[in-house]
Amino acid sequence: MKTPFLKVFLGAAVASTMFLAACGDDNSTGLPPTPPASSADPTLSSSETVPVSSVTEPVSQGTDPLESSSSVALPPESSETVPPESSVSGYVAGTLEEEIAKDAPFVEASSANGTLTPVADLLASLQPTDRVIFVLRHARRGSGTGQSTPLHNTGVKQAQALGAAIAEVNPTEPIFYAHSDYVRTQQTAQNIFVGRGGDAALFTSTIVPKLAGGGYVKNDSLLKLHAEEDFETNQIQTFANWMYNGVYEDAFNDLTQTSVAFLTQHILPAFPNEYRIGIMISHDMTIAPLVAYCTKHAVNFKAHENLDYWLGYVQGLAIVIAPDGSRTYYPVNGLYGEYAYLDGAVNRS
Repeated sequence: MKTPFLKVFLGAAVASTMFLAACGDDNSTGLPPTPPASSADPTLSSSETVPVSSVTEPVSQGTDPLESSSSVALPPESSETVPPESSVSGYVAGTLEEEIAKDAPFVEASSANGTLTPVADLLASLQPTDRVIFVLRHARRGSGTGQSTPLHNTGVKQAQALGAAIAEVNPTEPIFYAHSDYVRTQQTAQNIFVGRGGDAALFTSTIVPKLAGGGYVKNDSLLKLHAEEDFETNQIQTFANWMYNGVYEDAFNDLTQTSVAFLTQHILPAFPNEYRIGIMISHDMTIAPLVAYCTKHAVNFKAHENLDYWLGYVQGLAIVIAPDGSRTYYPVNGLYGEYAYLDGAVNRS
């Protein structure tokens, strides 16, 4: 099956999701080389990759809500995206009930994994026959939360530091990159690629639309109401209280059902069979509940108790897939080097 490498385009602005966080060559594995990218097929220009110089103030990692932005200016290129029903990986989901039952033992086996493992360490520990998808929050963003908000300069360096760390343990194996239709997620993926030693002009990636939200919020208005009533408009605390205590069910969809649907209908089908390593870049209010579900709440993202516990930039979930199709889930940390701790995010149990 031909891998659908797509030119990056941030399509029409997503519909009213104000309260979601949308925040190579390996001869030893038998994998095919990365398909050549045409120099006539540029991705975002370098001026779009490096954030505006006027962004100098630190940006809190605890506030990354989506804004409804139908008038936002987007890059001019067009691109296809991976629709939810596509199955470039050959993974075809069964009924939701079947997939929940199938996933339950995987979650149980992952329930002791509460500490964030460095991405490069986990990658180095894989068996040659294992495959892995890293679903990570974007790097530190610039000022603003709209679809066209770029990375902060620190975010660029965070992403490139992650790429360099990956190169230390796996410098040549092809990596599949995907992201939501937001500038900051595309830039995070591209800068990981650059940090690993790639040429930014040759970067190719796939847009997976569901990475922009995950489907966890059922009622935006009620989410806003609960945040205003209980947490002085801090919706991250509202998310965390729902994730860990099951409150505000009127504003959220079921955690298990939504997470399994997200995994089996969107993440796994988008990961091409010919790759062993995938990196998908998403947003905090998409990834935090997914990690909480996949580790049976072992990870501490309890922002309702302390905002410092929330998911940090370039952190998220590793989905390790064994040859028999079984999965193990690990919370992971992609922060490296001198920019690792500027946002207060550290490994924690």
